[in-house]
Amino acid sequence: MSSAIFLPFILSLSLSLSLLNGLDVIQLNTNITAGSNSTWKSPSGDFEFGFYDLRTGLFLVGIWFGKIPDRTLAWYFQSPPVEANSQIQFTSAGNLVVAYPNQTIAQTIYSGGAATSSYMQDDGNFVMKDSNSESVWQSFNSPSNTMLPGQTLQSTKVLYSKERGDSNYSLGKFMLQMQDDGNLVLKAYQWSGPAYWYNSTNTPNVNLEFNATSALMHFVSGSRSIYTLTKSTSTPVEDYYHRATIDENGNFQQYAYPRRNENDTTGWRRVWRAVEDPCRVNLVCGVYGLCTSPDNESVKCECIPGYSPLDHQDVSKGCHPPDTINYCAEKKFKVEVFGDTDFQFDNNFVRVYDVDLEGCKKSLMDDCNVIAATYNTSTRTCA
Repeated sequence: MSSAIFLPFILSLSLSLSLLNGLDVIQLNTNITAGSNSTWKSPSGDFEFGFYDLRTGLFLVGIWFGKIPDRTLAWYFQSPPVEANSQIQFTSAGNLVVAYPNQTIAQTIYSGGAATSSYMQDDGNFVMKDSNSESVWQSFNSPSNTMLPGQTLQSTKVLYSKERGDSNYSLGKFMLQMQDDGNLVLKAYQWSGPAYWYNSTNTPNVNLEFNATSALMHFVSGSRSIYTLTKSTSTPVEDYYHRATIDENGNFQQYAYPRRNENDTTGWRRVWRAVEDPCRVNLVCGVYGLCTSPDNESVKCECIPGYSPLDHQDVSKGCHPPDTINYCAEKKFKVEVFGDTDFQFDNNFVRVYDVDLEGCKKSLMDDCNVIAATYNTSTRTCA
């Protein structure tokens, strides 16, 4: 009699555990096939994990906003895209891999072998857990170019920009790093030059937290907020989707998108950006490239006169002189001035102090080892 009384309770408890507070459990031996439109959705459908169609015949493993028409990516696995009929496989061994159509492994997302279940959460985090319900891997801890509310960029962690182009998700030129000295920096990571933007806390080992309640970004030490990076966002917070992204031009920006968008055609609206002038991003137009931004939003790149693009399809990759030039031979050059332009030079280069523009020109012409210089009118410095 007692077993008959308690059996419904046992069944109900088992069912509630399998649903895990409304999350759809992804079991072992579950696959997604590229080109099939199958995905692993969060309970609300706000986010989907699967193959993102690049419209080139190739597919990228990613997480995107499921209810936004352009399906904006919130995370992607930083590896080459794959062809149709490839698969994302949550294997019987508890690994998460990408397999080619012939079933050979193309990419390994998680290989710890301890996962027994996984979940696409409503905050945009894809989580894999072991038999003790402990997290063994999550997308929030392996960021690509975007942060979401509830996500933390831990000390020494990095966001990398993508390359230019709607379908090009290869590694770009720029990174956002939370350094262990407490500096949040933007820099062209392939170059040894200084950061072109930074925000210092003077506190070591802090994290950057995108607060889920306020949708503001904070520097936190332990559980204590020590500085608020962003001051305002679209409200009520719950009526919007939010993201912060380092874009292909090297700027870190925060955006909001109305959840109910029937009468709103504006799409993502920027609420904050780190760099106000896009041309202040180091190497945004590459070596020997000149940047202009007439609208203070877009970036237009061109080569300095006499130089040619390294890639005529993408001038932002930089420029080169047409021939090897012997600057110490007979001089047949003239000095041309470009206003509102900043070339980033090494601090160890020669500087001439307390000169006017004409004096800077003369110093440039008198040194056959120099091809360019900057002149700072406020400090009367030629470097």
